[in-house]
Amino acid sequence: MTPIRSSAVLITASLLVAACGSPSPQFMSAETSVKKITVEGSTFSIHRRENWVEVYRTSFEALPRIPVILARAEIAIEQATGCKVVEGSLSGDQAIQRAEIDCS
Repeated sequence: MTPIRSSAVLITASLLVAACGSPSPQFMSAETSVKKITVEGSTFSIHRRENWVEVYRTSFEALPRIPVILARAEIAIEQATGCKVVEGSLSGDQAIQRAEIDCS
């Protein structure tokens, strides 16, 4: 592999890794709070803005099942925010989850 090609691969890989923990544009605001919570071995980065959260699982797990990760994400959201997840609002996959929260 040529030095230029090696550099391009390294830069691309670095950008992809850096983007993994970045929130979507709606959560890139000074009004967004971020907390890290670990539940049963799964570590989550919870980004909160008003009554919405965007959650990233940042821990490595071999073949995690979606229902297990969503259940752990719900616990992490409630621990991080002190609010309840609105029933039916939690969605996502093994890596990224989103939910509405009720703090009343």
